[in-house]
Amino acid sequence: MPVERAADHPTFENAGNTITSLVAPARGSEDVALFRADIPPGGGIPRHRHDRFDVFVLLVGGVTFHLGDDTIKLVAGDSAVVPTGVRHGLEAGPEGASILVAMLPNTMMIRDDDSEVIPDWVR
Repeated sequence: MPVERAADHPTFENAGNTITSLVAPARGSEDVALFRADIPPGGGIPRHRHDRFDVFVLLVGGVTFHLGDDTIKLVAGDSAVVPTGVRHGLEAGPEGASILVAMLPNTMMIRDDDSEVIPDWVR
């Protein structure tokens, strides 16, 4: 079984957040990409959508989560499934937040300006 030590996980900065790639196709995971997003107090993830579903678990902190037209308060331990194509984003509370996200490899992120990118942490 392949093992990747915590010190070897690649990290990325995105919109003021630190993204830590835990597993990805480039490092042997064929069926899932898994990463942690650490969001500073008052920070957030800008609204966007994907060409595939994603799921996340709020590990630490609290967030205001936007899913389509709904706004939902989430606390540590809550999880959410984001359907394909549904616009979503979140803002962290005063303590910040850490979320664990799983999605299919090479999932496309589509921003509000319709620009598309496959983030490095899911390649």
